[in-house]
Amino acid sequence: MSYRLGIDIGGTFTDFVLLSENGDLVVAKTPSNPEDLKSVILAGLEQLAEEVSRPVADLVKDVDIIVHGTTIATNALIQGRLAKAGMICTKGFRDVLELREGLKEERYNYRVDPPAPLVPRHLRLAVDERIIASGAIHQPLDERDVRAAAETFRAEGVEAVAVALLWSVINPSHELRVGEILREELPGVPVFLSSEVAPNIREYPRFSTTALCAALGPLLSQYTDRVETTLREIGYANAVRYIQCNGGTTSGSLLKACPALALDSGPAAGPAAGLFFGKMFGYSDVISMDMGGTSLDVSLVHNGHIETSTNVDVHRYRLSVPKVVVNTLGAGGGSIGWIDDSGMLRMGPRSAEAYPGPACYDRGGELPTVTDANVALGYFSADHLLGGRMAINSSLAHQAISTNLAEPLSVPEIEAARAMYTIVNENMANEVRRISTERGYDVRDFAFVAGGGCSPAHAVSVAAALDVETVIVPRAASVLCAFGAAITDVRHDHHRTYMASLSGCDLSIINNAFEEMTAAAAQELTEEGFPDTQRDLRRTMDIRYDGEIGELTIPIDSGPVDAAMLETIRTAFDQAHERIYTFADPNSGCQIMSLGLAAIGRRTDSIDHIQHGDSGDQSFPDAVMTTRTAWFDENSAEIPVYDGARVKPGEIAPGPAVVEEATTTIVVPPGWDIRLDPRHVWVITRAPA
Repeated sequence: MSYRLGIDIGGTFTDFVLLSENGDLVVAKTPSNPEDLKSVILAGLEQLAEEVSRPVADLVKDVDIIVHGTTIATNALIQGRLAKAGMICTKGFRDVLELREGLKEERYNYRVDPPAPLVPRHLRLAVDERIIASGAIHQPLDERDVRAAAETFRAEGVEAVAVALLWSVINPSHELRVGEILREELPGVPVFLSSEVAPNIREYPRFSTTALCAALGPLLSQYTDRVETTLREIGYANAVRYIQCNGGTTSGSLLKACPALALDSGPAAGPAAGLFFGKMFGYSDVISMDMGGTSLDVSLVHNGHIETSTNVDVHRYRLSVPKVVVNTLGAGGGSIGWIDDSGMLRMGPRSAEAYPGPACYDRGGELPTVTDANVALGYFSADHLLGGRMAINSSLAHQAISTNLAEPLSVPEIEAARAMYTIVNENMANEVRRISTERGYDVRDFAFVAGGGCSPAHAVSVAAALDVETVIVPRAASVLCAFGAAITDVRHDHHRTYMASLSGCDLSIINNAFEEMTAAAAQELTEEGFPDTQRDLRRTMDIRYDGEIGELTIPIDSGPVDAAMLETIRTAFDQAHERIYTFADPNSGCQIMSLGLAAIGRRTDSIDHIQHGDSGDQSFPDAVMTTRTAWFDENSAEIPVYDGARVKPGEIAPGPAVVEEATTTIVVPPGWDIRLDPRHVWVITRAPA
């Protein structure tokens, strides 16, 4: 039997999903430790091997592919653990990284400092050259400037170099020559060209993306080498792939060529998993909520399509490559409750993380967290988590809430715990509104898919606040992104800059550009081993109204682009503009900004169901483990606590109740019913009136 293995390294836990060709699913979780990656991977593999009763060395021989999602790039960017990078620019454009198009995140708050530039000014060096918008060479490249810059970089100990010249998206010849000289002068130092990693119009997004590649490149290269060396040492000899920010997978070598694609790598697999479970119940409109120990990731899938966006800010730095739309909020099980200067209770974004963790973990943490609130409210067991594998100390949770919140606020401890739970739920609901309602979607048309170890304790309350009718909780909820990694397809993105009026564009240029991108995509997918029958090419145009700053990405059909197709594209653009911005202007002119093509390599061993452990054979009343006092709103109730592993499929139980699974806990408030589907998925719906 062959397997796929998905690995998702988060801030608190590392998740493992072993998925067989028959849909058999085995999961494992182990605490993350970025300082000892090898021991983390080995610990997870040992858990999986124990579950299938095979030695690790024997199991890995039957794994066909390992897909890895990682926070290494995101964490490095947040924490400023970046390589010492240099940059070569066209004379006069040295400060693009700091000018940042003149915009601030908080436009009217002058106390907010801009982020530190990815490349300091003394390492941003200008060279004499100029290519104009037509692609013509106005000023030849002075190669002496390039060699002088290389000498400076060598003296400064620069670890990577970004090259971003004006209008290289139209004519890359000068950038290509600069790259040749730098590789000659600085052997072993990675060089990233903007015309290769971000061939898109607009200087700042292109410069920023290229600088991100240089700043992250050395660390990411070392990391992928460590991952693959570790796997080889334990006998794994097949493909290793990595989740990109566009939601697809790629090889380590291609990720090294554009390290910015590793940003938000882990969360980018969440939408694929959400869509997988939504489709089981006929939902092509799905919102996935992945609440782990440190943060909450929210993503939206509409009409079965995972949305991507370009020119977005990732932790304050602009990224111009396609990125899955995932909103991240500092709301996880480890998010700390605190009182601000005005005496108001706040939740997060600071987290207790895995160490010391929530107070109830008894690892030295003394501050109250979301997990401690769930314990105090009776939602989580007072003795253990993770199916009994993790002992906890509930008295420490009560003490942390009482000492740090209840006493300073002069309220009963249970009221403080309830306030913590309510505030974090409202924070989660607001994030869902941002990704749905504020972008023109009616959230009531969507189903929630709850992932992460903590989300199932909160998802139904969030759904109730937003009038959502259905919450889907896979039994593998706590490893949602690792599962998404195991089922995700390969993806490569291609772009061409082409600016023209939609009504007056040159169709031959557009069709030639798509033909070139299609040929390049075909070569990549051939090298990856995908025949024509397993390829999906998705074409797009970036369009805006005349005079607008931003543009919308509009999918277009296959086949030659002709006048009739342009009319269809124009109609689709007007409709999308009205949905997102609440208005359209069919009488206004439109401008094409760029063309895109996403090349998808689909696996032949597609899986449409999962088998996660053995099904139980008991009714809900027979599966009661215990009862405990839990608080809902201002009232407490003695509620049943069900052992999810013992419940037989098809059974329905009313709330209030708690269902404990091996890696998560599901809270069912009053007014909701929970049912176990035979496909190992819990479905929570509003009880009939």
